[in-house]
Amino acid sequence: MKPGNINAGNQQLPRMAAALVPRELTNWSLTAVALAALEGGLLGVIVKNQFAGVTTPMLLNIAVAAVAAAPSFSNLASFMFAAMAAGRDKLALLSKLMVLMGLCLVIMALPERTSTGLVIFCVTAILARTAWSGILIVRAAVWRANYSRAWRARVTARIVQLSSLLMAAYSALIGLLLDWRPDAFRPAFVLGAICALAAANVTRKSRFRRQRQLIAAELAEQTLQGRRLSLSVLTSVLRRDIDFRHYMQGMMVFGSGNLMLLPMLVILLNEQLHLGQLHQVTVTSSLPLLVLCFSISFWGRMLDRLHIFSYRAVHSWFFVGSSALFATAVITQRTELLWPASVIMGGAYAGGHLGWNLGHNDFSSDGNASHYMAIHVMLTGLRGLVMPLIGVGFYEILNAWRPEIATWALLLPLSLSMSGALIFVVLHLQMTRRKSSGGAA
Repeated sequence: MKPGNINAGNQQLPRMAAALVPRELTNWSLTAVALAALEGGLLGVIVKNQFAGVTTPMLLNIAVAAVAAAPSFSNLASFMFAAMAAGRDKLALLSKLMVLMGLCLVIMALPERTSTGLVIFCVTAILARTAWSGILIVRAAVWRANYSRAWRARVTARIVQLSSLLMAAYSALIGLLLDWRPDAFRPAFVLGAICALAAANVTRKSRFRRQRQLIAAELAEQTLQGRRLSLSVLTSVLRRDIDFRHYMQGMMVFGSGNLMLLPMLVILLNEQLHLGQLHQVTVTSSLPLLVLCFSISFWGRMLDRLHIFSYRAVHSWFFVGSSALFATAVITQRTELLWPASVIMGGAYAGGHLGWNLGHNDFSSDGNASHYMAIHVMLTGLRGLVMPLIGVGFYEILNAWRPEIATWALLLPLSLSMSGALIFVVLHLQMTRRKSSGGAA
């Protein structure tokens, strides 16, 4: 091994890329502590339990759906962040967004247990997750510039491993605090805010390879009308890039089922299985994050080898298996099945995290990578805004009509996830046939 190089799977990182990794690990480890407090499952549990009784049960469940889905529907702001980032200093913007996320965490630690406090908590949580969606958009461009396609997924996996381990530990700690004392989550949120501010400081001092070239490519990009990202631009991209359009169609169906599952699960674990808060947080957040840490390297190696169509054709079935086990556990009231379901969901999250952050790179170029990511993130936000509310509404209808079958509501997200998985299998087979006949991938 040459001096200054580190190993990424079976290949070595160039000297400069290797030098970037330690600072990346420090940066995203600090961010992970802040992000742990903003996990959808944890936020849902806090709202469902800490604000019980301050409003009607139906409105409370809607609030649960809102904060649990906030990590997804906050991505609707992706266009704004993509336009803001185009042709500008990415590290400075990343730093400012981390500061905003930290300030939101401080505010979330303050509200009292009232209806007004519930509104403040939920609105600020959504704002914090919106800041994170901007971080994802800008970070995608930075990682694309800093790390080549040959080992980008494995470098990302290494960063996510450490981040997810810290997130799992910190979310579990908050779960313990919730069982010990209802308001004990507040200092944990303040500590998360401090970590976010520290991460902002680290980001300001980071290095960005080929930043001038990237900015020049963004400003010169004509097919996406420079930095102006609009609905017409979105339509033109999806019309022009057929493979990316098919990928987005598959993700819309597949992702709809996955985004429905978490808020419905938080409500059902509380109302139907009557589990304690630590149990709820562990199943929906801490354990999946822990499994994510130890399984993401497997998915990183796979994604480096495969096109995203082929990758999703395998990965998507882990989500299907997890959804099926969760539905079985809740419907049959067999709580022991929650644990293997949570483990499988963690493995699915690991693969999903890499596919979601990097999959668009199989369709985009340097000049429009941020725009492709913005389109992907925006569509995620659209289904994140609608689907959790549909899932919770479906549960409420069943519960009002025939309470004994309310738990069967989980079959809805299961059917959507399975349909999406089948779409990816078809896309993989079509791409394989095109390759075998000499067509473009």
